[in-house]
Amino acid sequence: MSILSVSALLAALVAVPVPAHAGLTPAEPTQSPSTSPSTQPEADEESAISDVVLQVGADESSRNLSWMSENSGDGEVRWAKTSELEGSALPEDAHSAETSDSGLSTDLKRHYNHASMTGLEPDTEYSYQVGSEEDGYSAVAQFDTGGSGGDSEFLVFGDPQVGAGGGQPDDATGWDRTLNSGLETAQDPRFFFSLGDQVNSAGDQGQYEQYLAPEATQEVPQATTIGNHDVASKSYEQHFNRPNVSSDHGEGGLVASGGDYWFIDSGVLFININSNDSDTDEHAEFIDEVVAEHGDEARWTVLGFHHSIYSTATHNSDLDVKRLREAIPPVAARNDIDLVVSGHDHIYNRTFLMDAEGKKVESSDAGLEQEKEEGQTMYLTLTSSSGSKFYDYVPGLDWEAKSVHNDIPAFTRARVSDEALRATTYEVPAEGAQQAEAQAASEQIDDVEITRSGDDAPEPGTDAGADADAEDAAASSDGSSADADSASADADGASAEADSVSAEADGASPEADGTDSSDGSNSADAGTSSDGAESDSDSDSERADSDAATAGTTDNDGTTEAEGATDNDGTTESDGADANAASAAPADSGTTSANSDSAADGGDLPRTGTQLGLPIGLGAGAVIIGAVLLLVSKRRRSLR
Repeated sequence: MSILSVSALLAALVAVPVPAHAGLTPAEPTQSPSTSPSTQPEADEESAISDVVLQVGADESSRNLSWMSENSGDGEVRWAKTSELEGSALPEDAHSAETSDSGLSTDLKRHYNHASMTGLEPDTEYSYQVGSEEDGYSAVAQFDTGGSGGDSEFLVFGDPQVGAGGGQPDDATGWDRTLNSGLETAQDPRFFFSLGDQVNSAGDQGQYEQYLAPEATQEVPQATTIGNHDVASKSYEQHFNRPNVSSDHGEGGLVASGGDYWFIDSGVLFININSNDSDTDEHAEFIDEVVAEHGDEARWTVLGFHHSIYSTATHNSDLDVKRLREAIPPVAARNDIDLVVSGHDHIYNRTFLMDAEGKKVESSDAGLEQEKEEGQTMYLTLTSSSGSKFYDYVPGLDWEAKSVHNDIPAFTRARVSDEALRATTYEVPAEGAQQAEAQAASEQIDDVEITRSGDDAPEPGTDAGADADAEDAAASSDGSSADADSASADADGASAEADSVSAEADGASPEADGTDSSDGSNSADAGTSSDGAESDSDSDSERADSDAATAGTTDNDGTTEAEGATDNDGTTESDGADANAASAAPADSGTTSANSDSAADGGDLPRTGTQLGLPIGLGAGAVIIGAVLLLVSKRRRSLR
C-alpha cells in the first residue's frame, strides 16, 4: 500500500465525527450582517468608514481607536470636549491625531486604521469622529473619561463567539443583550473586558461587524483578550488597537494574531497574555517585567487570558490548559496578582484563593469575604456572553469554590476601591425578549470580595522579578520541557502559516467555506495528528497543540478547530454550526455548585471525555496498521 493510501485511510478513520449527544442537528448558516440586528449609529451618507471601535489606552488620559476605510492613508481621529461642540459638529480647532498604523485588511477590500486620543482630562465627556477627506468621517460619538482614582468599576464578559450559534440561538442578539444588561447594571463602568473568542471564525468580517454592532462599542472603551477562535487571522490585530503590545512576548505569526500587552486604569494594573502561544517562559518574563516596572503604580493587579486553567468544564483536561496550570500559579504568586480572569470553557466558576503551587489556600472558603495574603490569587472563569454554546459541568474538582451551570449568558461586574476588589456575577435570561433595550434585567448568581490581610500588606510589585521560594523554582524547571516542545511547534507552525498565505494569495479567506489551509488534515502535517487522535503522553500531541495555536485554533483535547474543524468531543463546528445546539439537557442543568469537593452530580458526563474513545481508538488502530503496511512495503522494495 502506498504512503498516499495510508494517509487517506488515516484521515478517513480519525476524522469520523462523533456527536456529543444523540439527536444533534446541524445549525442553520450564520446570519448575514445585513439581516442581523444592529444598534450601530448611522454614519454620514458619504462616509466610507466602518467598524469603529473605542478602546482603552495605556492609561486614563488616552483612548485608542480602530476603524476600517475604503481608501488608504491620511486617516485621522478628531476630538473635543462635548461642551465645545458647534451644534452636533466638532469645532474647527478640534484636536486631531493621524493614524499610527494602517494597511490592507484581511478581506483585501478595505484598509484598517489605528489612532489614539491623548491628553484627556478626568471627569470629562468628549466627542470624536474618525475618517479622512477622501473617505469622509464617521458620525460623532461621545464617551466619558470618568473620575481619576477613588472607587471605580469595570465589566467582564466571557466568549461572545459571534457566529457560533448559526442563528440558533441568535448570538449577535444575545451578545448585544448581555452587553447592554451589564451597562445597565453597573454604575458608569470605566471599560468592558472581553475575554477572547470575540468571533467564531477568525477572518470572518461579517462576524466582526455583528460583534461591533452595539452602539456601546463606540461609546465605552473595551479591552480584548485573544482567543483560540481569534488567533488564526490578522483580523484580530487589525480590529483592536491594544496599548503597550509587546513585540517579543506572545507575538503572532505571518497570518496569525498575538502579542501580550498591559494598561493601567483607575489604579488597577491589567496584564493580558496570548494563551494561544505555548511559550510560558515568555509570558512569565512579560508579567515579571510589567509588574516590576509598573506594579508600584497599582493598588490591584488583574491578569487576563483566554484559556481558563481552573475551569469546571471539559477543557480543564486539555494539554495546553494543563501546561498553563503548571506555569501560571508560581508567576501569579511571586507578582502578587490578585485576580485572574479567563473564558474558553463556557461555564461560570470561581476558585478558592490559590497558592504558588496551584493549591487551595487552607483558610479559603466559598463565602463572600476572602482575605488574601501576599502571593495568593483568585481565578474566575466567565461563561458565554452570547448564549452561542455551553459546556457540561465536571464535578469533584478540588479548586472549585462556586460553579454555576445554567446554560444562560452572564457577565461580571468588578468594583474597585483601595480596600477591596469585589466581583459580582449576573446571568441575563432572555425571557423571550426580542430587543436588547427591552432586556436590561439581570440576576445575581455569585458575589465575592477580595481584601488584603493586615495593614502592613506589601505594595503590588514587591520582589516581582524573583522566585518566592523553592516551589516556584521547581515549577519553572518543570515548565522547561513544555517550552522545548514549543520550539518544535514554532518550526511546524511556519509551514502551516505558509499554507495559509497561499490560500489568501488566491483571494480566499481561510475561513470562507468552513475549511482552513493550515488544518491538521494536510498531509504535510499528518504527523502532528491535530484532529483529536493524539495521546496525552505523546510529545507529538503537544507539538500539534502548539501548531494549532499558531496556524489553526485548538479547542479541546488538542484538536484543531480552524473554522469547520473539530471543536469539542469529536464534533465538527463549521461557521454556522453549534456543537452543542439541540443537544439533550444535561442531568445537572440549571444547578449551582458550591464547595463541591463532595463531588455531587457524579452522574453527569462531560460533553467530551468518554465520547472521544471511538475516534481515538480508530486513530490509534489506523496508525498501527499504517506503520505495519509501510514497513512491509519498504521490505518488499528492498527484496526486489
